[in-house]
Amino acid sequence: MFLDSLLFNASSDINKSLNSLSVEMKQFYDIDVSKQGLHDRFKECTTLYLKSILSQLSFKSPQSIDEGWLGLFNNVRIKDSTKFVLPEEYAEIMPGFGGVSSKSATCIQYEYDLKTGTILDLNITSAKRPDSKDARETQDNIIANDLVIRDLGYYSTDVMKHFMEFGSFIISKLNTQTLVYEMQDGGYKQIKFDKLFHWFKKNNLQQIEKQVYIGADSKLPVRLIISLVPDQVFAQRMQKVNKYNKRMGHRTSDGYAYRARFNLVITNVPEETIPKEVIVALYHMRWQIELVFKIWKSTFGIHKIGQMKYYRWLSILYAKLILIVVYWHKILPIRTHLYKMKGKLLSIDKCFKTLKGFTGKLRQAIKQGRETLKAITMEIILLISEKHWLEKKKNKLNFEQITYLSFCKSNVYVYI
Repeated sequence: MFLDSLLFNASSDINKSLNSLSVEMKQFYDIDVSKQGLHDRFKECTTLYLKSILSQLSFKSPQSIDEGWLGLFNNVRIKDSTKFVLPEEYAEIMPGFGGVSSKSATCIQYEYDLKTGTILDLNITSAKRPDSKDARETQDNIIANDLVIRDLGYYSTDVMKHFMEFGSFIISKLNTQTLVYEMQDGGYKQIKFDKLFHWFKKNNLQQIEKQVYIGADSKLPVRLIISLVPDQVFAQRMQKVNKYNKRMGHRTSDGYAYRARFNLVITNVPEETIPKEVIVALYHMRWQIELVFKIWKSTFGIHKIGQMKYYRWLSILYAKLILIVVYWHKILPIRTHLYKMKGKLLSIDKCFKTLKGFTGKLRQAIKQGRETLKAITMEIILLISEKHWLEKKKNKLNFEQITYLSFCKSNVYVYI
């Protein structure tokens, strides 16, 4: 009953008061419990109970929509974190980044398989724990023939070396501080990006690929895909970094400025397996996880904190994540089925909004039995199949276009 109450209220746009929750317990279960009685039930063992439920909800979806290039790999792992500030009184348990504005903050590490939607990691930590530390501590979770796509927060040549030794693959941006070498005359020669930029302009080039070695010590062999960015993008990058360096009392180096002229993507996927155009497109699929975080915050308000004790806040967060994961694993099979039937993709965002709105009806249906639940489920599926299609954005490749339309089984043509 306690869990049911938490999950139902996880769909609410506001954190209800303890008094409101005690009234609901009386209405739904005819149980008298004071607000102090509820307050006392939010403790460490409660959060451990909810965490154990969440950990059991990550299961493999039956099939993917259409694997395309992704079918070459075991799992296509995309991972990122979302962070938000907490009340200052949580600082001892959940320390923040430091400074006046973030003495307490939390970080949710999230990783899933892009092929099937299988959740591979979902973990709540302090925001003080950096993504790079997470990369090191979870590096053994990767198995052979996995493809790992992450942003620069997780960047580590040591971790990437570990992945490669275990037979897995990476696609990543190149860290601006990482030295890059070419093999020339039997030795390593460092690439100078100022000379590279002038060579691009002289020969009117937009994109090339080089076999290089990264890291002053490790010399990891990777493919480096070098793409010239428009002047407008370069100007925006320099404005951002100059503003930061001025605040920190630093000066932007000429070396950084020339690197900022390019998008630099590295991978150890063989060239004969996937061409450079598709590697760059696949890296952009990392943004799918940003869309997930947007849903978590805009639809479920996981970052909205009221005045309450720490274990009550953490219990509410776990309840919201449980509800999100349950709905995630209900949406994906419907999405797969409708894609195979109609050749169109559902909008995950629209589906989550609808399921959240149906939480109350679903709660009642579960109490009334299988037939009622089946009827509500069919109502939801009908609504989704009529009004929840993914809208294609102008000049942007979506998930379907990258995984399917860009895939040619002859591996000769690449439609990007």
